[in-house]
Amino acid sequence: MTRANWLATGAGIILGLIFLAAGLGKLLNPMESSIIFVFPDFLPNAVDKFIYEWLPRIEVLIGVLLVTGVIARLVASFALPLTVGLIANNTILLIQGLGDKPCNCFGAAERWVQLRLSIAGALYIDIVMLILGIMILFYYRGKFISINPWFLRRN
Repeated sequence: MTRANWLATGAGIILGLIFLAAGLGKLLNPMESSIIFVFPDFLPNAVDKFIYEWLPRIEVLIGVLLVTGVIARLVASFALPLTVGLIANNTILLIQGLGDKPCNCFGAAERWVQLRLSIAGALYIDIVMLILGIMILFYYRGKFISINPWFLRRN
């Protein structure tokens, strides 16, 4: 494998671990994961409910698939719009002056590692996630839809 392939594989593992930590932290203790989302008034409460109930599950699924490398490019193409949405949300909150508020992005996982991540800090992580996703999309070895994990691929 070339250096770009190894970097893309590493990017997939790192991005997958971030999504796994965020999703599992929210799933294991939903009461601690009071994430602040900016919703326009015209969106129904169903969208709000969908995000709070399904976002952690989607994050865990994305994380598992990226860490293993199964359909990594396809998963990265779904993770990028999600990451852009998180960046937009945190940017709006930052503009509103809430940058020092805790984001609770990782739910109970923040308490386990004794970390209080602010909205501004979460924005930095989101930007890194965007870069990692782009690396996976463009430099990951193999076909766009490859079901073989990265550790079982041959040269």
